[in-house]
Amino acid sequence: MQGMWPTPLLKLNIGKDVWAKLEFYNPFSHSIKDRTALFLFKEAIKQNTKSIVEATSGNTGIALSALSSIFKINFTVFIPSTAPSSFKVLMKILGANVISAGNSTTELLPLVKKLSEFNGYTHLDQFHNEINVLAHYETTAKEIDEQTKVSGIKVKRIIATMGTAGHIVGIAKYFKEKYGNDVEIIGVEPAHGERIPGIKRVTDDKDNKFLKIAKIDRIIEVKFKEAVEGVIDVARNDGILIGLSSGATVSAYKKMIRESKDEGATILVFPDDAFKYVNELEEYV
Repeated sequence: MQGMWPTPLLKLNIGKDVWAKLEFYNPFSHSIKDRTALFLFKEAIKQNTKSIVEATSGNTGIALSALSSIFKINFTVFIPSTAPSSFKVLMKILGANVISAGNSTTELLPLVKKLSEFNGYTHLDQFHNEINVLAHYETTAKEIDEQTKVSGIKVKRIIATMGTAGHIVGIAKYFKEKYGNDVEIIGVEPAHGERIPGIKRVTDDKDNKFLKIAKIDRIIEVKFKEAVEGVIDVARNDGILIGLSSGATVSAYKKMIRESKDEGATILVFPDDAFKYVNELEEYV
């Protein structure tokens, strides 16, 4: 697993001094969730666990399925029935025991906890385990800092989506500790009543303890259609196929520059690519 990082930082053509952290270069899930999964999995290995269980909306499950197949550990994954079918297929190919139920990971967490309690499975708990934040504090954030320094990029703001909130909080903790308010951290969440695969509303989540770890300066809401428009915008200006959460980040950037001066460099974190979401994108092209 050596040589996985850093993932590329690419200058985009969708605005002035805009850069994208291309997290779909991660090898297992082709997403940023490889980082979380690897850190959580390594901790489970230290405990000599034989079976693990996790709730996921998709990418974490693929990464954990891959790691479990490599290390010959039993993996049971709970995934919402509303998640794109591609995730379930890929996890099954990797050998995971896939249980599809409910409309959200929040609904599935009680089932995961019961399996963990009664069957002795190790629940990795990406939604509450601070190792999730640590993974991005030690890798994603440091990479962005080092890559921008080497390239002479003066970072003004970083825009990232929110699901577990692990990667944005890890980034926020690192940059706020090092640069204070010189770097603005902007979160992206679905608008009320909207569903965007891979992210969720954190303003409705009163139990998210990660948000207490570091300051998120502001949160921008995005509709599903706006996320799709972001995917198409990058595809037709930069020739890369980004996922729906990445498209949401692009949409948030467009909204942000309409409200404020576009000064300094903006870093967009692109969690994954478009290939798992073809069915969701089909009706828009």
